Amino acid sequence: MSSTTQAVQSKGIFHGLPVYSDSAQFTNLTAIVTGANGISGYHMVKVLAASPNRWNKIYCLSRRPPPDYFFKDLGDGANRVEHVEIDFLSSPSDIGKSLQAKIDHVDHVFFFSYMQPVQKGDILGMWSNADELAKVNTSLIENFIGGLKVANLKPKRFLLQTGAKHYGFHIGPATSPSFEDDPRVELENNFYYPQEDLLFAYCKETGAQWNVVRPSYIIGAVRDNLLNHMVGIAVYASVQSYLKKPLAFPGDYVAWDREYCQSTALLNAYLEEWAVLSPETGNQAFNAQDGLPFTWGRFWQYLAEWYGTTWTPPEIDSSKYETFESRWKDTPRGYGPHGVTRSTFSLMKWSEQPEVIQAWEDLTVKYGLLLDPFKNRAQIFGMTDSAVIGGWALSLSMRKAVKLGWNGRVDSYESAFHTLGDLARLKVAPPPTATSFE
Repeated sequence: MSSTTQAVQSKGIFHGLPVYSDSAQFTNLTAIVTGANGISGYHMVKVLAASPNRWNKIYCLSRRPPPDYFFKDLGDGANRVEHVEIDFLSSPSDIGKSLQAKIDHVDHVFFFSYMQPVQKGDILGMWSNADELAKVNTSLIENFIGGLKVANLKPKRFLLQTGAKHYGFHIGPATSPSFEDDPRVELENNFYYPQEDLLFAYCKETGAQWNVVRPSYIIGAVRDNLLNHMVGIAVYASVQSYLKKPLAFPGDYVAWDREYCQSTALLNAYLEEWAVLSPETGNQAFNAQDGLPFTWGRFWQYLAEWYGTTWTPPEIDSSKYETFESRWKDTPRGYGPHGVTRSTFSLMKWSEQPEVIQAWEDLTVKYGLLLDPFKNRAQIFGMTDSAVIGGWALSLSMRKAVKLGWNGRVDSYESAFHTLGDLARLKVAPPPTATSFE
């Protein structure tokens, strides 16, 4: 049996990260990062900007200018980052002209652009408007690809980030753990599939290689990203602590005990850099998750400790639960019973209480907060409900990436603690009372 030796490194809480050589293929590279203001694009830029020898120029594409903290957080790396304001809902011709005016060369594209139509706020209502999601998000990548052609920009590698919805976890029990070659789930429209098909066709036409990366729920902090389950968690924990109330768990013991993988944004970005730079990973899809076991039962006890309050486990009395059934009787995995979720309350309903609203007003004055979580209640708390309350597992296998040399890991609990601190720094939520992770 042959053996190989591999150099890896730790950076803060992240371990097993690749070490790159100083050969020509890993130096003086140019990247385009789309959706750069979002949770994934922002962390991708942070990873690239931290490697000056490897990434000489990074173009950040988004509809709006970056927030005030964006370039400050990049430190010296900000000198190699340039924002290009482009709306991907405009025509390919207009996009191409904007690209042409600023960019004359690109080695790698990282595509994170995403638009979220209004969704239902009930426990199983997130991503229910599947047709509208597919329409708008397919347009984003189609128009951008058309813009690349107009601008005559030809990347070596084009990476698209999608997610665990590829496997149908959002509509019912999926094959678990999910492998990258699992068949598509055709129960309803899924915008990931036409996005992939457009990417495959573009790469076949141009000779570029592609990557698709599929994370789970993403742990990370940016100011304007409301599709972030950590925001609802931060609001809930800080308000309950302020009201001197325990953190009750909204789901049942199935949700409390099940293993449910998390995907930290910065680790995703490290994996995505590795994916586009590794010769053997071309034209491959990869799952992305933190690599260590995670349950909400463990997390809930940490969360109460971090915010200086108490916690209560799920109710034992079955009569106190409301039951929700997944919208399809057929399952994403193609067999077995359809999905059932039970809860005693939802964070969406919790957020409507007058005392909760008043507590947030008090905390806003005390900490100078910039977020009104009740203005976009359905997206903020609907997202958190969908992550926390669930009747089936979500597990993404990392075996494919590991076999090709990926060794990155992070403790999801520790990552979540640092993210809550970052949300406080960005004035999204009050800070935890704990000052260090133990």
